[in-house]
Amino acid sequence: MIRFGRFILGIVIPALALVAGAGVAPSWGQIGNTPGCEFHEPGAAHPAFPRIPVCAFPGAYQDSTVLVPRKCSGLFSEPLHQEPGHVPDSVRVQPRTITVRFWRDRKAEVRPDFGGYRIWRFTNSTDTTKKVLIRRFSRQLGDERLWRFSFADTSNGGTTPNFYCGSELANDSVVTFIDPDSNGHFEKQCRRRDNVGRCLSIGDSVYRLVAPPGPHDGFRTWYSVTYESLNRNENNYEELFVPDTLDNFERCGTLGDPGSCPNLNNVLANMTPAPVEPTSGPAPNPLKVVAVPNPYRASEAWDAQGKELHFINLPPRARIRIYTVAGDLVADFEHNDPLRDFARWDLKNSMGEEVASGIYMFRVEADQYSFQNRFVVIR
Repeated sequence: MIRFGRFILGIVIPALALVAGAGVAPSWGQIGNTPGCEFHEPGAAHPAFPRIPVCAFPGAYQDSTVLVPRKCSGLFSEPLHQEPGHVPDSVRVQPRTITVRFWRDRKAEVRPDFGGYRIWRFTNSTDTTKKVLIRRFSRQLGDERLWRFSFADTSNGGTTPNFYCGSELANDSVVTFIDPDSNGHFEKQCRRRDNVGRCLSIGDSVYRLVAPPGPHDGFRTWYSVTYESLNRNENNYEELFVPDTLDNFERCGTLGDPGSCPNLNNVLANMTPAPVEPTSGPAPNPLKVVAVPNPYRASEAWDAQGKELHFINLPPRARIRIYTVAGDLVADFEHNDPLRDFARWDLKNSMGEEVASGIYMFRVEADQYSFQNRFVVIR
């Protein structure tokens, strides 16, 4: 199985740590019977270009690369097994985490126009205008660090390609992606800086994977996988265009012109069959209650419901008060939920009016403690 979010030569990437006994999680057999995840079951559906089988489930899938990180990632054919006599446990319970798996398309990967795969996230709605691109597995020039698994062999003309990792036959047909541990974008960062932030090691920088906020417990989440087109003359990173001509061009804008047809390679075609709710948040910590997103900007891509801010890491019972910097009370509400560690606020004051841009203070009171912090609203 492929494993992302690990250390790569010359690139620093956060790694998933192995945590034995982290909680009750589905076993390998249970994963195989999860709807849409029957990748290793007899009769499982194979990719039929441009369709890609995709599934998702709560928790962080883990295979043997967490134990042998330097071994070629395509050479593991089984999930992680614990010590002899223990029940196999291939999914670690991890706060606000979803595992996404999809089946690589061998024939698509040997196409001259194949540029990689894209993973999209939908939150609370499958509205395509709200989709968020959270990861690219790219074959584009200069994106070598984004393709950390085997290559399809084209020595036989690509008719029956196999996956090879170096000279060894690989078994990484199914890509495993951990949201949020595996997602994000790469940023070049200086290794050493002085006390005012100036780089002291110019030319000796590292790339770090900077992950955006992950899936939030209490939110329904869908995922989709699409093909990226290989850049030709420009670095436009477009979706691979697969014209839908099966109805004899009847749905195309110009009769007989494939370029005017709908694109079969679209996010609604290769979507997880049902929404998944991430694993619940971490144990409440009164010293880590925060407002997210902070700053709040109107029309956030993840905010599918619209105009919503969350206070996370809350205890089961708490009272939240929001103030202006001048000390005026804006909102006052209760949180009472033994399962969810967050509370929603619709960014309205006690009169039902939307609050203006500015800096706000919030105070959380629960049992024997209180905590306060601030956040910013940008309209």
